Amino acid sequence: MEYITQGQCQYFVVRKKRLCRMTVRPGRQYCGEHEPQPPESECQDDRRIPCPNDPKHTVYVSKLEKHLSICNARARDQPPYIVPNINAPNEGELCVRLPLAQLPRETIMQVIDKINYLYDKHVEGNITTFPEHPIHNTIVKEFSESDRTESSRRHLRQVSALLHLAEEEGLVGAGTCYVELGAGKGDNVS
Repeated sequence: MEYITQGQCQYFVVRKKRLCRMTVRPGRQYCGEHEPQPPESECQDDRRIPCPNDPKHTVYVSKLEKHLSICNARARDQPPYIVPNINAPNEGELCVRLPLAQLPRETIMQVIDKINYLYDKHVEGNITTFPEHPIHNTIVKEFSESDRTESSRRHLRQVSALLHLAEEEGLVGAGTCYVELGAGKGDNVS
């Protein structure tokens, strides 16, 4: 039996074979998702309904309007370069998959020419490169370890570049503290 902590939802999630780990409101036994529905006659605004954006979760009727504006499942405006199904065949059109070796040489050359044209028109001349810095002092020792793989050195070069960039932008100084979120292994904490 799992240890029940105070302030934790008492709902047993059968699929996970454990209690729900959500916190509960003071004086309640269950989180909002698992709270039993009150009778229709009382607390009409305290009723929970499936979210219109995503019925996998529920929301209080009284807080529906605010929830719809912050719900992670809400529809978002797509940038102009996102065009749904742009590469999908037209309805009813047969899409034959061929190995590259079976395509005619002319077709391959047309694709290459198209890529080169688009590169020349939109990319060339618009690429900014930053000067390469020496490995940052804080990770020189780690970088110099003989048992390092090239892959791990590549990661350390990236960390080093980020540290140099942060210093150049004046983001590092006495009394500065950063909390790194989402870097995987926490390589930037050095």
